[in-house]
Amino acid sequence: MMEEIQNIGQPEDNPEVEVKELVSETETAEEQPEQEPKDAPEEESVEKDKGRLSVLWKALKEFLIKKKSIVLYVALALVAVGVVLFIIHRNEVGKNRYESLVQTITEMKRISEFCTANYIGEVMIQDEEKHFLNHKSIVLIVRGKVRMGFDLSKMETKVVNDSTINLILPQVQILDIITNPSDIRTFSEKGSWSHERVTITKNAARAKLLELVMEENLLAIAEDNGKRQLEAIFSSFGFKRVNIDFVVDSTGAENLAIVGDSVSENATTLFSH
Repeated sequence: MMEEIQNIGQPEDNPEVEVKELVSETETAEEQPEQEPKDAPEEESVEKDKGRLSVLWKALKEFLIKKKSIVLYVALALVAVGVVLFIIHRNEVGKNRYESLVQTITEMKRISEFCTANYIGEVMIQDEEKHFLNHKSIVLIVRGKVRMGFDLSKMETKVVNDSTINLILPQVQILDIITNPSDIRTFSEKGSWSHERVTITKNAARAKLLELVMEENLLAIAEDNGKRQLEAIFSSFGFKRVNIDFVVDSTGAENLAIVGDSVSENATTLFSH
């Protein structure tokens, strides 16, 4: 009976243990709700950080948009400045080009003679006088040079545009017939000849040199050379087209050549080359 009572009494202690366990569990359960409020401020902080990031992002976008506008304005301003500088540079180049052109034309007109061809020849000429009791003669070998070209003091110019210029030139002419004293030799002389009479004979030799130039049509060669040289000169100034015309001159090249005051009518050419 005693054992049974003891066995029956043991379960009475278990409830106390269970109660204690329940009490500890209850205390644990009661402690957990007190920790929940600690998580709430963290969530609020995250939300605040998100809000701040959103505000910062909006501000950044506005800043970038403004920056793009500023860059665009700066780019447009730089382009405008570049265009202005280009126009100024082009005007300065055009001004310098025009001033150089005017100066060159002035210098060319000042020089006046523009030689484009030369002819060098030699003639042997005889002059004589026959009287009833007096017969005299002289033979001269004359070497001379004939210069052909243009009188640029009469040249007219007209600039059509940046790439075209028109030139109006006088007719090609004989600029000079040069016979130096060292190039004149007396081959034979009979009788007494005055200085004036010898000069007249020399003029006959000069006239023969001019005749040779006209026979060989050397004026056409001088004209063609002049055109090509002037085209090259004005092309160096940037002109792509150089139009050249000539003034019609009815006087003729023969009248423009000065061969002397008078020419001996008795002079004859023995040979020429």
